[in-house]
Order: sequence, then structure tokens, then C-alpha cells
Amino acid sequence: MAFKFAFNDYGAPTHHISSILATNSEAFVLGEAVKLASGRWTKATNGASVAGFANQTLAAGTDQYLDVVIAREGDWFDAPYTGTADATFLPGLTTADVSTDGLSVLSSDVTGGPFSVLEVNTNKTTCRVKVKLRTFS
Repeated sequence: MAFKFAFNDYGAPTHHISSILATNSEAFVLGEAVKLASGRWTKATNGASVAGFANQTLAAGTDQYLDVVIAREGDWFDAPYTGTADATFLPGLTTADVSTDGLSVLSSDVTGGPFSVLEVNTNKTTCRVKVKLRTFS
């Protein structure tokens, strides 16, 4: 499982951008957090703003377009979380970070991250998050 659109506070559907190239020689997985670097999509890293989530699996190649679901105001996403959860990894946390795999929230890193946490399901190790540090806000 990776990041998956859950709902929008205002009832808006998802918005996609498919006119930006992916970084050459970089593969992407459906639901992976991405950001922009040098005008191309690349994997999101710890502490970085998140632009959105890959809407397709894309093998590494050259000059390929990647379809991305943009993280907008009001969008909530469901995602797994990894790591040993910090004691403050609870609903209301405003600084959860993306994991190094880009497919989950790193529950042990709760400072300087782009996610606000709405729900935490400890039985399924999943959470519902909103991207608050967005590239296109």
C-alpha cells in the first residue's frame, strides 16, 4: 500500500498534472510521494514539501511524462506508516514526515515534515493525513 486519495473537504475531485517529465533514470510506484526538482518529478525526501503522488507505476527511462495527483488544500490521503511510532504520533500532529521509501509516513519522525495527521489506526498501521507543506498551494 502507498498513499491513496481518501476525500476532499470541499467535495472536489482529484486534480492531475501529466505534462511534467519525470527525472531521467528514476522509477516511480503508484502512490509514491513526489516533489519537483529542476523542473521534473522526483521522489519526495524527508523534510521536503510534497507536490503530490504518482498516479501510475513508471519504469526508469528518459524523458517520460509522469501522471501525478496533486496534493491540494482540503485533500486527505490514506497511507501506511512505518517506524516505531513517536509518542506524539497522534491525531492533531502537524509535522509528520514522509519515509525514505516515499510510500509511507515515517511515524518516528515528527518534526519538520509536510503532513498533518487526522487518524491513526494502530491495528492496520495506517493513518489519514493532509499535506500541509505543498509545492502547489
